[in-house]
Amino acid sequence: MDDLHLAPADSATAAAGSYASQLDTNWVVKDEVDEFVQKTDAYVKGELDPDAYRAYRLTRGVYGQRQEDVYMMRIKIPGGLVDTAQARLLAELLDEAPLRFGNITTRTNIQIHHIPLPTVPAWKARLNAGGITQIDACGNAVRTVTQDPYAGLAADEVFDTTPFMEGITRFFLDHPRGRGLPRKFKIALSTSEADRAMAAIHDVGLVAVVGPDGGPAFRVLCGGGLASMPQTGMVLHEAWPANQVLTPLLAVIDMFQEHGNRKVRSKARIKHVLRKIKEEAFAALYQGYLEAVLRDPPPALTAKVSVRARADWRPTPPNDDISRANGYYDWFRSSVEPTWRQGHVFVTVRFDHGGRVRGDDLRALADLAERYGEPLVWLTQQQNAMLRDIPVEKLPALWRELQQQNLARPGALWSGNVTSCPGTSTCNLGITHSRNLAEQLTVSLQSREDQDLTIKMSGCHNSCGQHHVGTIGLYGAVRRVNGMAAPHYRLMVGGFVDGAGARFGESMGLVPARRVPEAIDRLLAFGDAHKSAGQTTAEALRAASVEALTAIVADLVEPEELSPDDFVDIGLDEPFHVISRAGECAA
Repeated sequence: MDDLHLAPADSATAAAGSYASQLDTNWVVKDEVDEFVQKTDAYVKGELDPDAYRAYRLTRGVYGQRQEDVYMMRIKIPGGLVDTAQARLLAELLDEAPLRFGNITTRTNIQIHHIPLPTVPAWKARLNAGGITQIDACGNAVRTVTQDPYAGLAADEVFDTTPFMEGITRFFLDHPRGRGLPRKFKIALSTSEADRAMAAIHDVGLVAVVGPDGGPAFRVLCGGGLASMPQTGMVLHEAWPANQVLTPLLAVIDMFQEHGNRKVRSKARIKHVLRKIKEEAFAALYQGYLEAVLRDPPPALTAKVSVRARADWRPTPPNDDISRANGYYDWFRSSVEPTWRQGHVFVTVRFDHGGRVRGDDLRALADLAERYGEPLVWLTQQQNAMLRDIPVEKLPALWRELQQQNLARPGALWSGNVTSCPGTSTCNLGITHSRNLAEQLTVSLQSREDQDLTIKMSGCHNSCGQHHVGTIGLYGAVRRVNGMAAPHYRLMVGGFVDGAGARFGESMGLVPARRVPEAIDRLLAFGDAHKSAGQTTAEALRAASVEALTAIVADLVEPEELSPDDFVDIGLDEPFHVISRAGECAA
């Protein structure tokens, strides 16, 4: 068994604690262009079956969308981090994109829509030249590996998970055992029990813990997921040695290859295997595959990371009259968090409207990252971006430059920074235009300062916006009233993820789309009024009974009388209608 060698950590890295600052962000394993051109030509000439071509292009990050003859390109961003040269390259592509923007996803990729198929090869060539791959960005394969965006500098981290994210990504890129799966397979790594990467809702989730020998280890979770049947992952190992983490991953994937449902697409994820046979039988089945992998194990990862003691300090926001008047005080309180390095902080940059990002935004972030902190731009699961390792004394200057670039909007860490999928703007499966509702809510919630209250929404039940784990979650649905279709949202309350796993929101029923803001206002008012001393509004909502919460919105849920406006989706001016299209999530 050979080791999988990773970037060595030098003394500067050790001092700064950021393996990521030394990471080789070239993820390209082979030329993607010539093969893509050949397959596309064969498809155009009728020599390649449309289903076969669709399955192929998905594994190369090219995804069908709602509009005909244009595609979404999903740019794969392992761990959510790009170096500054890559950020500038992506900025060039966004400048040239038909919409002049892309969107940061809840899996820390960037999606660019409305790309004509003839444009794809040239863009792929430019991406590959910059070290960016699209291999397995979509399709039935091991997808982009995500992790805690605070990794390497988190004040509460057990150890830096970045080298393990890198090792897992490099091992599975275009790997035959990670391809041709019954359906997509998602892996996430969290640096602490806070589970900021939401390991509990992934096919395999890895949470950093201290092993029996006092060294780095992972709690290995398996079988988590969202969509129509959400499930929290079960624990396979309480503390598996971190450098040997590829072993349980391969065992789970081999088991999935043989036992995943290849006939019913909606039941093809590994969580359905767990759901069908239950935990005890699932663990026994897994054990057999684990023993087989141990007889011919994958490489060990060579990363040398240390278990870290928790840091306990917080930066103090300036509270003078000038800072309050010019907005610096609010920006500081809602955007800045401590690293484990005394006097150095994270700065989260807010992107609304489903993580909409433009070329000028990425160029500015690349420049600022180089001048002020770690020379990387990090994308987060909340569809924001992050600058890291910023000295506190440089924050005023950084804030002024962010202001000049229109990137200093406060509230990045507050509840008004709503998570949303594309909905019917581009998605074949979308029912409602979720981004328009998200944008409306960011305005109505801008005065709230809740840091633990999240609002997440999706345009359908598939939970690309992770609605199940929002304090308030919403997903698009249709309800027919007097024979006419009306846009609605399923309203859910009480979801979250922490070290104990995932808890999914309880349904309050269907609410007409245009009445959702009122429903949310009522729920928040209830939480504000009923929270006890030391309790947050989010905690009060999670503690409330379903009956109490349902009563608050009862008159808004499925009302018999609807106004003409209720038959028009938010932000649109035509009567609501549902277009049934086949999605490509598992093609």
